[in-house]
Amino acid sequence: MKRISGLLLLMVLVVSAPALAGIGDQNGEIGFNYGSTQLDSDTGFDSATSLALRGGYFLNQSFEIEGQIASSSEDAQIAGNDADGTFRMYMVNGLYNFQTPKEITPYVMAGIGMADTEVKVAGVSNTDNSTAYQVGAGSRFFFGKKKTTAFRVDLSMIQETTFDETSTHKNVSAGFSWKLGNR
Repeated sequence: MKRISGLLLLMVLVVSAPALAGIGDQNGEIGFNYGSTQLDSDTGFDSATSLALRGGYFLNQSFEIEGQIASSSEDAQIAGNDADGTFRMYMVNGLYNFQTPKEITPYVMAGIGMADTEVKVAGVSNTDNSTAYQVGAGSRFFFGKKKTTAFRVDLSMIQETTFDETSTHKNVSAGFSWKLGNR
């Protein structure tokens, strides 16, 4: 419980970092993504719809630290029973933003955090959590007069160990992000 509380406090600090740094200084961004997570075949689930919220702080033009809260859910038949699975992630990611024309910003990322898995079968709920790792890449495509809004696409792989099984999930998502300030 102490580990979970510490991780949640860290997430709150990372997500609120743009506000703490001063919106007028343009050192942050917020956003959301919607997508699909291809769950590891060992989980008994196939693919799940995912939603993620993000908040980031730019250390400089190239490096960003971001907090991410994501949730995926799916229904399946496991051993002849209806099963509902919910997969949540609380991550702190480091992003390297490549310097390209102002409208397009590709990036690579790596993160660490916590995975929380809940599976309900025949009215019985089981939960487990573990440390999770994430690597990925994506790009932001800025538009508008001031180029502060972007369409964002992400591809990532997440590895976690819950219910004594190490699983690797693949995530594809798209969404929007907004720069805070005037960088």
